[in-house]
Amino acid sequence: MLVIKIGVSKLLKSKREYKTLDRMVYFSIIEKIKKGELKPNEHLTEERLAKELEVSRSPIRKAITALVSEGILDYRTYSGVVVRDSMIDPAKYGHLLEVIKVFMDATIQKMKEQNTLVDIAALRNYIASMDRSSYLQDMEDYIFNQHQFFFRILKHDSNPYYYENVKRVFFTINNFSMETVLKQGSEDKRDLTIKKFTAIADAFEADDYDLANERIRTLFDDFALNAFRA
Repeated sequence: MLVIKIGVSKLLKSKREYKTLDRMVYFSIIEKIKKGELKPNEHLTEERLAKELEVSRSPIRKAITALVSEGILDYRTYSGVVVRDSMIDPAKYGHLLEVIKVFMDATIQKMKEQNTLVDIAALRNYIASMDRSSYLQDMEDYIFNQHQFFFRILKHDSNPYYYENVKRVFFTINNFSMETVLKQGSEDKRDLTIKKFTAIADAFEADDYDLANERIRTLFDDFALNAFRA
């Protein structure tokens, strides 16, 4: 078992997800794709990955199934499992943000119609965590709390469809964006972004759903623009 852990740990980066061997293998395959060790349209086999990661086929099989469901890998007739072209440049990033904006807009419109009581305290806690992470220059945690802020809004809708789709998009962005896409800039720039999140929370606290929605859309536009400028 010790050999197995050493084999996969060489490829791992995230601090959050690696609690089981299955998850370790899952993220190890993602890391191979990001590094270009597994290229778009390349055919994969359980035997090959098990040998490279020094694990049995069982966690490989589970990881492949999960990655296919998330659109990272693909099943093709006569080819089996192949790697999809998942890397995100600024143009793809902008498109994915547009997708998220659609789901956010639909959620907030429903919240407005139902006069949903927004958990302002939770939103402000995420903002405080962003501020702390920015100061500590922990960009992984900074981005994590940004996404949790949006997830908290989406969870006000009892239908999990929007939440699950946005979660999938953020997963793709987190794991397959080019380095420049998620670059967060200087501390002053991050402080300005945190103020924009605060303005969104303020709008929700004032029960001004339209203003909150408008500020979210503007924030996503800023994210897309910054990716092109990086």
